[in-house]
Amino acid sequence: MAKKFEEYLIDTDVIESHLLDNKNCYLELLLQKGICFTTALNASGLLYRANGPSEAAIITDVLSSLKILGIHSRYSLLVPKYSKQIKNFNESLFCVVADYNKLPIITLKKSKYLKSGLMIYHPKEIIS
Repeated sequence: MAKKFEEYLIDTDVIESHLLDNKNCYLELLLQKGICFTTALNASGLLYRANGPSEAAIITDVLSSLKILGIHSRYSLLVPKYSKQIKNFNESLFCVVADYNKLPIITLKKSKYLKSGLMIYHPKEIIS
């Protein structure tokens, strides 16, 4: 059983799952457990892929329940710490945000971040 936290950095896959699968209520349950954050990069990616204004409005509604962290210039100084272990730039920057803000990453695909050395959890580990 995972340690319980009060703040979480939510990966895009958890948000997408909430948007696409009404049976999956991980995001809702995580919001009941604590304060959920994501990054401006993740939020922008979701909105970029929206199919029209109505879908963008739904995404915006979901994002309004999260705190969205900006990407500060000082984060660039930590990118080299993760660039060898995490080959995807966006995922590496996500690790930097988690590290700098001391937040555990909540994702459906833990394998993406396991080499980072950060606290990585599947939503089930937090909500159970």
